[in-house]
Amino acid sequence: MMEVVVRPVWRAFSPDKLRAAARYAKDGGLAVVKDTRWKLLGDAGPPGEDLPQLVDWAIRAIEAARWAEVVEGPAKGCVEAAITRDWRKRVQEWIDRDSVHAGPTTDTSFDCMLCGACCYDNKVVLDEVDVKRFKDGGRADLLKRLSRRAGLKLLPLAREDNKPCVHLKQKMCTIYDVRPNMCRDFPVGTEQCITSREDLYGEPFPKGK
Repeated sequence: MMEVVVRPVWRAFSPDKLRAAARYAKDGGLAVVKDTRWKLLGDAGPPGEDLPQLVDWAIRAIEAARWAEVVEGPAKGCVEAAITRDWRKRVQEWIDRDSVHAGPTTDTSFDCMLCGACCYDNKVVLDEVDVKRFKDGGRADLLKRLSRRAGLKLLPLAREDNKPCVHLKQKMCTIYDVRPNMCRDFPVGTEQCITSREDLYGEPFPKGK
């Protein structure tokens, strides 16, 4: 089933354009302010609520050690996270990729049933809720076929070049009803999703997927 995601567009701003960067972020985009240090600005969302999902996952994508809501100045109402040197090249690639879009957001179509890229070469860690779900769903047998690493329980990957999850058949999840929380919570349209597609298909937005 095709799903249309309103995806934030990455854009670079010079430090003297902070006000414009903040406005861009509040309109739904991801603003990268390039100075001696790079920082990411995104919309913080309504007071007292969680960050908008794709902003939250953008911060996760750059592996920011911390983030903070800006409470005064031109960027008030935005969330700010530092972009380390290790991530600057990759962030610049996202900016270059998104340069074809004019506005702060773009509608992008995803068909997970024709894609399945997130089910390849990814570490799905099981928690106690997942274990209970397997048991309650009559699939306790799944617990006999797990990978274990550093004390963690993981869904096993097949020993193939692309390392698909063993439960993926013809790009369909064969344990969908009892799938782990990490699979349930993985949002479509995040950079993590797009990177998985790029790794598997050689491009971030493969036609028809």
